[in-house]
Amino acid sequence: MRCLIIGADGTFGGALSLALGRRGHGVITTTRRTQADRDDSILLDLAGPLPALPRADVAVICAAMARLDECRNHPELARRVNVTAPFELAKSLVRGGTRVILLSTAAVFDGNKAHVEESEKPLPRSAYGRLKAEAEARLLELGPLVCVLRLTKVVKPTAGLLSQWIAELGDGKKVRALSDRRFCPLAVAHAVDAMMALIENGQGGVYHASAAVDVSYADAARFLARHVGVASGKVEAVRAADSGLNEAELMPFTSLSCRRLSQLAGFVAPQPLDVLQDVYGHELDAAKHARENRVGAL
Repeated sequence: MRCLIIGADGTFGGALSLALGRRGHGVITTTRRTQADRDDSILLDLAGPLPALPRADVAVICAAMARLDECRNHPELARRVNVTAPFELAKSLVRGGTRVILLSTAAVFDGNKAHVEESEKPLPRSAYGRLKAEAEARLLELGPLVCVLRLTKVVKPTAGLLSQWIAELGDGKKVRALSDRRFCPLAVAHAVDAMMALIENGQGGVYHASAAVDVSYADAARFLARHVGVASGKVEAVRAADSGLNEAELMPFTSLSCRRLSQLAGFVAPQPLDVLQDVYGHELDAAKHARENRVGAL
């Protein structure tokens, strides 16, 4: 198939482009980079004027403004990037017969219960979640050529809070982690597999990709501590109300039911700690070895 990836500079778009090429599909990509820095990608910035796009069998909208604080602090820009521009692109693409897949998030729900079904009504907590819920609704109104893939938190190596914790635990420092807020981690490969299934066989509507269960941030931190070889006492469990974070935006649960994706492609939701082991295994080993070398040198 001829596949258009909107936002190939990002983690999802880049990994999906490579996977599509390996499967023999034709790939067209868009980028925010200037002409001098890009290869043959189409220059497209969702915050600016939108170019005409070539015809494709399937288009995947991977680009988004996903940081909660940025969506909260820059509402007009966030609406343009997360709602207005994706809708304008999808409307044009669908008019030309292109199937459109919009990447979305578990943040369209309030997180008050686990394993939310695809059919349940969005009830977001954050500005980001509200924008993505609106984008979903507007694009789905374009008809059966549109589908939405909601993802739980996707973790990747050498990035983010968990990598920071591994480094700090390896240095013998304490980390603070929420005991009453949970996440449901997926690896990038899980997201790519889900997108590939929708590209090759998916139909309209909403699909979910999620790990099997939620894990608290405190339990995840203790898991990392064990693998680094330090006592669980290095993890200070705190409640959201005492964390200094924006409690209103923090979801108690994030897991989703993956019924439709399982029926479509045999998707098996991974166990969250297995995901952490797979994604951060090299970092955990390196932190453990560095710690053992320091202890041995004393």
